[in-house]
Amino acid sequence: MDDPRGRVLYLDPFSGIAGDMFLGLLFNLGIDEAALVDELERLEVRFDLAVSQVHKSGIAAVSTRVTIPSGPDYDDESDVHYCDCDCDECGHGHDHHEDEDHTHNHHHSHHHAHHEDDPGDDAEAVPHGHGLTVDEILTILDRLSEPTRSKAKEMFQSLIEVEATVHGTASESVHLHEAGAIDAIVEVVGAVKGLELLGVDHVVCGLVNTGTGFAGMSHGTYPVPAPATAELLTGIPTRIDSFAETRKELVTPTGALILRHLVDEFAPISMTVTQVGYGAGKRDTTVPNVLRGFLGYSAAAEAPRRLALLESNIDDMNPQLFGNLMDALYRSGALDVFFTPIQMKKNRPATRVSVLGELHDKDLLVQLLMRESTTIGVRVSYPERYEAERSINEVEMEIGTAHVKLATYRGEIVNVSPEYESCRRLSTESGIPLKDVYRLVIEAAGGHMSATEEDK
Repeated sequence: MDDPRGRVLYLDPFSGIAGDMFLGLLFNLGIDEAALVDELERLEVRFDLAVSQVHKSGIAAVSTRVTIPSGPDYDDESDVHYCDCDCDECGHGHDHHEDEDHTHNHHHSHHHAHHEDDPGDDAEAVPHGHGLTVDEILTILDRLSEPTRSKAKEMFQSLIEVEATVHGTASESVHLHEAGAIDAIVEVVGAVKGLELLGVDHVVCGLVNTGTGFAGMSHGTYPVPAPATAELLTGIPTRIDSFAETRKELVTPTGALILRHLVDEFAPISMTVTQVGYGAGKRDTTVPNVLRGFLGYSAAAEAPRRLALLESNIDDMNPQLFGNLMDALYRSGALDVFFTPIQMKKNRPATRVSVLGELHDKDLLVQLLMRESTTIGVRVSYPERYEAERSINEVEMEIGTAHVKLATYRGEIVNVSPEYESCRRLSTESGIPLKDVYRLVIEAAGGHMSATEEDK
């Protein structure tokens, strides 16, 4: 039976994140490799995907490498070459590496060119060839299945907009260079499809280490994080330190793209961990160059969730403005907004505005309160909230189908709440009073739940 709390992946990017690191992490956590390759074959482009076990500062991790083949050896019927073995059956080169602990580690890989989205060793950069235009990328992505296609296209559209902003040009005239190469497409599609194959319902991430220093790219030498990466990291909690060990590019554009579009929340988390995985980067450093991930289930039903509560007492604002203030707060990510009548000094009537939000949205919500109301001060506290898991179920009755919200706490159904709009529709269609429809739905839902429990 599936765990009612939902499957969660928590990312710990203490040594940054890149597309190959994220893909390696997914392989290490056990994605269905055949299903992933089947999806990648839909791209109808020629590439090699090498997957190998490596060691980073003594930690066993999975390394992935995407390369673009060339030459007569690839003039066959297959466009995609995939290998994760220690054999010579596919007819390509066999590299031999030695890790930092001097233990030999054989793996299959192909020679590849260094590019901007690989924060690897300090080898001289060799271009992959011409970059891909926006239309070329979107045409390739259109071959994918849903929902992978929509998410991957959304991510590259975002990258296009960021590139346009950085270069001061229109989106339609953007020509992606290294970030638009086939390897980046494979990594993004692999990331999207991989999460689906793992059955991950929610991705949470900790503080992101971006590294610092300078990095050479196609347009010149730029500070770390690179301009496009910096734009993509806007609004994401990051750490930029100056230790010699991290004076490198630790977050690539593809890594930032994954953070921006595939992570649901940047916050501490309570979870039951079932598996820990590591995706390897290309650097050999004292701090392991790996992306660590914790796979498991949310423990929200067993542990409190820490939020930010913002409050202001207002006695001089036009009452007509409160509705707009509430709407603006909800649009900016507030979880709950409520107004309480209070008495202030000199017995003046006033309104207490209370806003509940995620920790990472606190500063944005404070700024909005200052801008959209007449307050000149905001109090902040950090309450803990225990939450029941919620799901929407359908209940079949003689008068039609109704939706009900089921609340589950520690595996027990604690509340059944009919959905208003579906009940109102049934009331209108059947002529039965709405209050009676509510009663019928609750009774039917109770019987349905009992039958379901007996089936188990």
